[in-house]
Amino acid sequence: MTSAYCTVLSKGRLYQAVALFKSLEQVDQDSPIFILCMDEDTHRVLQKLKMKQLNLVPVAALENELLLKLKETRDQSEYCWTMKPIFLQAVLNSNPELERVTYIDGDLFFYADPSPIFENQPDCSVLLSRGDIVIPSFEKEQIDMLQRLLGRYNSGFISFKHDDAGTDCLGWWKERCLEECKNAPGEGKFGDQGYLDYMSELFPNVCDITTPGVNIGHWNYGQHTFSWNDGRIVLEDGSPLIFYHFSGYRIVSINEIKQIHETTRTDLPFVHELYQETLPHIIQHMQTLDPEFNGFASKDDNK
Repeated sequence: MTSAYCTVLSKGRLYQAVALFKSLEQVDQDSPIFILCMDEDTHRVLQKLKMKQLNLVPVAALENELLLKLKETRDQSEYCWTMKPIFLQAVLNSNPELERVTYIDGDLFFYADPSPIFENQPDCSVLLSRGDIVIPSFEKEQIDMLQRLLGRYNSGFISFKHDDAGTDCLGWWKERCLEECKNAPGEGKFGDQGYLDYMSELFPNVCDITTPGVNIGHWNYGQHTFSWNDGRIVLEDGSPLIFYHFSGYRIVSINEIKQIHETTRTDLPFVHELYQETLPHIIQHMQTLDPEFNGFASKDDNK
């Protein structure tokens, strides 16, 4: 299947995104990665990276009068989320040979070939990542409330097939995000993510991803164990960890990499240590490429 990945990226997440691109290059060198660059710094630095899989699109190429008006009323996160389905649709329209586009957040990191995700469910027009909250220290009432506010799915990995059901669903998601895309949890709506709950009710062939080891993050790692087996990271059932979602990282400096979601938990899987060892190398490489670039977060950045 001819498939492509897409992401929307601003300079504050660029260090993690380059780690993502390097990880994906190791496990899937054939699929192009389309990047909507939300600022000039991001576009400039990624050009200097010269990775053959990367296809850079400046946000100005997609902006119209409506989007520029929305840009004035939405914060940076809200505007990036608004652009996700718009960008996916634009990539499909500009590349009719593609059979599938998959959105990936910039803070993912791949450890194994992701092709089984698609091969295991070839008839699904839309593939959604469950976002079930599993935090042992939380009471059931807390988890139920958070699930209602945040939704049942995580929008860091969502895939659309280039068929009628897939493109119709993508178009519907785009219209909802244009209507409202608030950076605040609310029942039925949270950024671009809350809308995912309704897709299976409105469109055919919308499926939960069944392949293990996909989009594990701070909300659900407590239900898994991780270990090494023959040079790869596997889960408790022996399935490979395909990718982990390192949400909540804030890179203040090369020597200060903090996690805003995990400040009190002591059970972080060892993949976090590996990731924290990788990021300084990425930062050093980017500083060599472009000494003027600064993608560091402020010390009080907890969003």
